[in-house]
Amino acid sequence: MSIGWYLHRLRAMSVPELWHRVTERWKHRSDAGFAARVRPVRTGECVPGVPHLPEAGDAPPSLKQRLAEDAASLRAGRWHLFGWREVQLACPPSWHRDPLGDLVTPKERLAHQLNHRSLPAGVDVRTLWEISRWSEMVRLAMHGWLSQDATAISTAQDWLEDWVQENPVGYGIHWTSPLEAGLRLINFTWFDALVQASGNAAVQESQSRLVQQVVAPHALWIWRYLSFGSSANNHLLGELAGLLHAVKRWPDLEVVVCPAGRLWSEVERCVLEQFAPDGGNREQALHYHLFAWEMAWHCARLMKVERGEAWNRLLRAASFFVHAVQPTEPWHYGDSDDAEVVPLCLDRHLAEGEWQAWLMGRTSGESLRFWLGASPKASTTTSGWWVAPDSGMATYENHGWKLRVDASPLGFGAMAAHGHGDALHVSVWDGDLALVIDPGTGGYYGMKEQRAALAAWEAHNGPQPAEGFQTPRRLGTFLLLDHHVAPRLEDEGGRLTASLCHEGRDWKRSVTIVGDDRVCIEDTVTGGSAFDLRTRWHLAPEVEVTPAGEAEFLLQRQGRRWRVTFENATSCTLMTGMASRRYGRFEDCQVIEVVGELNVKSVWTRE
Repeated sequence: MSIGWYLHRLRAMSVPELWHRVTERWKHRSDAGFAARVRPVRTGECVPGVPHLPEAGDAPPSLKQRLAEDAASLRAGRWHLFGWREVQLACPPSWHRDPLGDLVTPKERLAHQLNHRSLPAGVDVRTLWEISRWSEMVRLAMHGWLSQDATAISTAQDWLEDWVQENPVGYGIHWTSPLEAGLRLINFTWFDALVQASGNAAVQESQSRLVQQVVAPHALWIWRYLSFGSSANNHLLGELAGLLHAVKRWPDLEVVVCPAGRLWSEVERCVLEQFAPDGGNREQALHYHLFAWEMAWHCARLMKVERGEAWNRLLRAASFFVHAVQPTEPWHYGDSDDAEVVPLCLDRHLAEGEWQAWLMGRTSGESLRFWLGASPKASTTTSGWWVAPDSGMATYENHGWKLRVDASPLGFGAMAAHGHGDALHVSVWDGDLALVIDPGTGGYYGMKEQRAALAAWEAHNGPQPAEGFQTPRRLGTFLLLDHHVAPRLEDEGGRLTASLCHEGRDWKRSVTIVGDDRVCIEDTVTGGSAFDLRTRWHLAPEVEVTPAGEAEFLLQRQGRRWRVTFENATSCTLMTGMASRRYGRFEDCQVIEVVGELNVKSVWTRE
């Protein structure tokens, strides 16, 4: 990282955080001896029923079949990273090798001596971490429990034993983030519950050794390096969730870590900070909304909490997700890295749709209903536009259309780590098909250029000057400076208007549904000297575009047709852009760039 990055990163920190960083660096001086110091710590006896498991006999046949298929694939070394990218790995995997290349990170170096932000070009640490979140081991244990397949559980135990040997606490890439340790601890708690529920004496005996090797070292490492200050976004929530899972299942750990009640109080505080009063996540990233919500929901289940301010906030956050997500072709706003907490869905590739279905109490969420029980039955009743005023998000769903209008702040805290330049962006679906998209995230550290391009103003269709906005400025993968002010959102009797005051001008976008087949989007700008207004409309990769006039285009997909007309446009140019519907996946898409003076109206008509 550049000196400039470090200087601005320091400016994003408060005085207490600066002091925290100093003490953290001091702690690193004793990391080499950490494993020896925690080895004598006894985990103690587990509490049965934590986390709660359903009756095995109630498992849907579709879930048992899918778990059996997944177990067979995993035992053959076929993994699906991020739910979509199939890779062939050794059994057990090479935990320090980039699964998409040849880079091997050093396992003998202390974690704090490794710069996970600056690996060789094309290598992304998130991909390395993906194989060590232990979701696949939980998946094997789920199958083993439901189908009485002790061999599957034993295979997962062998992999975990190998992981422990290859990743001594405090050494290597997998100890560089306490969030990763928190996610492993959550999954290991579920893994242990599944092993004990299997009733197989042999795997239960092997498990006791694993518990001692895994739980206390992970819990004490997380407690030692809890995220703080500007880094305390969803990371802190995940770390607290990992600790709460550990102390609830192994209560003896409360003496050396923290009482469960205090941890839950911290989780409640995180929930109220992470989620706005209307339920929207302040990270301004829809997948991270689900990620943070799931971690908090698991914690609430552990504490058997069903009341209180944080609980009510989680209920509103569930409703927010139900409204904001499109289940078949999601195209999230803000950052997304396809993260999951515990692998509870039937099909991870369709996780958003399964979560939405479960939250709404629909039968298509049967896998989540089996594992988690009854859902909060999130409310979906709306009349016209649904508006979340605190989060600056609005959706419309009627006549087959679904629209999502973004009038949100940039992101959470001084860094706005997961925010994009998407103020006043509109996404459009017609039925199950995406038409106008938010182009996604792509990747993080290993794909910096693509990540910066996909998060930029130019990748989103909000109105902007022809030369582009100059702020906010991206100084690093997760560091944004000079944030824009929060836009305004207003439902004017069916006409949804989003407004942004930025760089000396007032930008306004109004969205209206006309009849049942037409969407009208009008952009205007006032203030400053005369200039051109530019909008770039990124279309789903499957959409075919044909010019039908100077300011008119015909769109086609799966035998369906739409016509878009731009009024008051001085030029309309068809070009090729980039889109990323899944982490690490890049596709070409068609982009219509429209330039006009002060006022441009686009009309999208279903034919």
